[in-house]
Amino acid sequence: MPPPAPPSYPAAQSGGYPPPPGGQYGASGYGVGTPEGTPYAGWGTRLGGWLIDAVIFVVVQLIVGALLRKSNAMTLRFTTHMHNGTIHHNRIDFLVYLITLVLVVIYSTVLIGGPRGQSVGMMAVGVRAVRAGDGAPAGHSKAFWRSLLEQVLRFTVIVWILDMLWPLWDGKNQTLHDKAVGTVVLRARNTG
Repeated sequence: MPPPAPPSYPAAQSGGYPPPPGGQYGASGYGVGTPEGTPYAGWGTRLGGWLIDAVIFVVVQLIVGALLRKSNAMTLRFTTHMHNGTIHHNRIDFLVYLITLVLVVIYSTVLIGGPRGQSVGMMAVGVRAVRAGDGAPAGHSKAFWRSLLEQVLRFTVIVWILDMLWPLWDGKNQTLHDKAVGTVVLRARNTG
């Protein structure tokens, strides 16, 4: 039986070994996100969840585009003449993009603003968005502004790329849209 640990030393984990230096999550590259010790979600995990949600909305955008295929509302048509003599007739359906944008904001507001704080992609990778100060659910207001800001940043491509890369060097692994509304993304389960 090992001797009792000094009062300032953390208790031993199962197997009789003390926790790794830097605390329970210190050596894994994740910061501790809440007083309970829940770690911040890493950039790769967040990216995985975002990609799953992106695939869902590519499908939604294709469906909306198919439904509005005959519509000329908010459509830009143009023709390109190639140097080999071929002619391409193209169109950009801004109404499809606008409807998809509204659906993305509603989706994020309802799911991330709910008590779980997770979109479908976030559920799949095991992360959740919470208020930065106390770890409580983000709520619908913060979720709405978080989603809307991300969509607005997407139109400023360079700033959006910076926003999406920001967790790589941020201490709390926050994006700029997380920082603006006061949310963090935490691991909801042990993902590895």
